[in-house]
Amino acid sequence: MGDAGSAADAFFDGASVDGRARYSDVQLIGQGAYSVVARAIDKQKNIPVAIKRISEVFYDAHEAKKVLREIRLLRDFRHPNIIWLHALVPPASMETFNDLWIVTDYMDGDLRRIIKSKKEIEPMRVKLYMAQLLAALHHVHALDSIHRDLKPANVLVSRKGNLKLCDFGLARTMKQNHGTEVENEGGAGAEDPSAPVPLVHQMTNYVVTRWYRAPEVILQQPYGVGVDVWAAGCIYKELLELMPGSRFKTGALFPGRYCIPFSFDDDHKSRHRHDQLSVICRVLSPPIKEEMAWADEKAQKEVSKICGGFRDMDGTARASELTKRLSEACPIAAEAEIALLGSMLSIDPTKRPVCKAALGHEYFSDLPEQMRPPVSEPNKHEGLFSFEQEKLDMNDLRILIANDLFRLNTDKKEAEAAEAAQAAQAAQA
Repeated sequence: MGDAGSAADAFFDGASVDGRARYSDVQLIGQGAYSVVARAIDKQKNIPVAIKRISEVFYDAHEAKKVLREIRLLRDFRHPNIIWLHALVPPASMETFNDLWIVTDYMDGDLRRIIKSKKEIEPMRVKLYMAQLLAALHHVHALDSIHRDLKPANVLVSRKGNLKLCDFGLARTMKQNHGTEVENEGGAGAEDPSAPVPLVHQMTNYVVTRWYRAPEVILQQPYGVGVDVWAAGCIYKELLELMPGSRFKTGALFPGRYCIPFSFDDDHKSRHRHDQLSVICRVLSPPIKEEMAWADEKAQKEVSKICGGFRDMDGTARASELTKRLSEACPIAAEAEIALLGSMLSIDPTKRPVCKAALGHEYFSDLPEQMRPPVSEPNKHEGLFSFEQEKLDMNDLRILIANDLFRLNTDKKEAEAAEAAQAAQAAQA
């Protein structure tokens, strides 16, 4: 008991007395380089919650901005399949705090554990998972955002099959028109909700865990929401393999051992086979030149070099070949499943469907109405990410985060009071 109490004391060191008093039964359940995660009971709501403590938030401006970005994204998301930001635990001092406690939903597990277990799941459960994941991503993309770190470990699930997307630490926003990290290029598809979102200027190369990393990221090309669709397609294949009757259960579709773009020469031929881009081209077979029209000349040459040149094949023959290759990689998948999988894993990012269009695929036609997740968009607030273009020192960032902390907790209290009032009225009716 003493050890548990000591661990809880250490976890909440620097938090206000009133703030930490709201939570009991604190149990540490995970740890990263800069954060510790605990499960606790929110005594006000009598529900389990997850609390992530981020240490040394103001160690550098980049990390502080990342935290502020994540808070503001989570604050605006209002979707049952995205992790809910319940509160921020107030620090003991608003003027000098360096650590932050983010309180979110607690979930039983994640898709990584489910996939790793290799235990069978029913086809309808796979369909439910994918519908919820795509609905969550649509909500994210509707806020002009990209998750950028979609992988099974960042998709939380409950025992009942409810799914919630989490971990927006690497998320970025698009179309803010400030030209610092991202600038909208425009282009075809901007007015058509079923068309892919236009590509955007390069943000950063190291996004998405290697096995789920899209070709445009590996090749250091401009990218957009299609990187999340690609990653969702990779996850989809792993879930399909868990259906009854599957004999393969090989896990990741593209299990590269490393990912170093523009590194191939005659002295490193042995590295070709296990590089992430080589694995993609081998599983899907080498692309035809038309599939690479979206990439610049340098990127096209890199792919051609890896594959031994582009092949002379028309688009129809190439589409048939892709269907065949995916069917070989995931034999349990039926025709509609392969069709959806193939569209999400198009090497050409402009050919991948946006999430709303993917949800309209025939694969989901027999998903019962009561199981369908809402396809909704968050409210957009002007200037939400204006800090991205500003040169801010640590004190400026501390003030911004403190203001968000205060506003979030106030907004939550008002929302909870409104919910309580509605419940009381309903009880009297």
